Amino acid sequence: MKRIDSPDVPLRRGDSILISGDYQHRARIDGFRVQRFWHAEKERMVRKFSAPAPGDRVLDIGCGSGVIANVLASMGAVTTGIDANPAAVDYARRTFKQANLDFRVGHVEEIDVPDATVDGVYCLELIEHIYEHQVRELFSALNRVCRVGGKLTITTPNYSGVWPFLERALDTLRLVPRLDGDQHVTRFTRTRLRRLLEDTNWQVDVLTTFSTVAPFASLLGWNFAERVAAMEDDLDLRFGNILFAVDRKRR
Repeated sequence: MKRIDSPDVPLRRGDSILISGDYQHRARIDGFRVQRFWHAEKERMVRKFSAPAPGDRVLDIGCGSGVIANVLASMGAVTTGIDANPAAVDYARRTFKQANLDFRVGHVEEIDVPDATVDGVYCLELIEHIYEHQVRELFSALNRVCRVGGKLTITTPNYSGVWPFLERALDTLRLVPRLDGDQHVTRFTRTRLRRLLEDTNWQVDVLTTFSTVAPFASLLGWNFAERVAAMEDDLDLRFGNILFAVDRKRR
């Protein structure tokens, strides 16, 4: 999947600010408690709703420092993590070593994988970093590389919920690398995400939200926050912070 950048059809090939290669892993293990729980929630949602089977061939697109790719490999999947940030890929290669795990540098337009050879693809907090036409092309390309019935797992901020207020607070207080404009350029809602997935031949099996109250509840105890997270799953909060979709390739 390749495009030539032009003024009429721009490509976004990275954030406008430098993100350190170890960012996601450091946030997961050494961050403030709320931040650690926030990143742990992605692992929990994958395990609960879209865990790969042992031996599955899976891709982690936008793998960052390799945390989720390592989790997928630990579940027995033959996993390739792909990211446009060479520093992140270098960190992942040095940090996570499993026989069924490898990492590659690549942009979303450069996924060099044979058609119909992949059982599952994971794109966690990636699609808000690129333009909508790039997301459409990415979804189409991932549909081609997946086998019939293969799954695509997506997470992205929910801009029809309370996320915009949280993003503004994070940027104002400078608690994370600046999000609005520097990192996030496309704003998804349930409706917008579902339409884009269905237009690119994906059947949406799960579309819910997570990480709304639970990460902040972790200040009162990790186990308590896990119970809150499970309640959020049952309630399927429309205003939840992060959208979570599991999609299946149609015939």
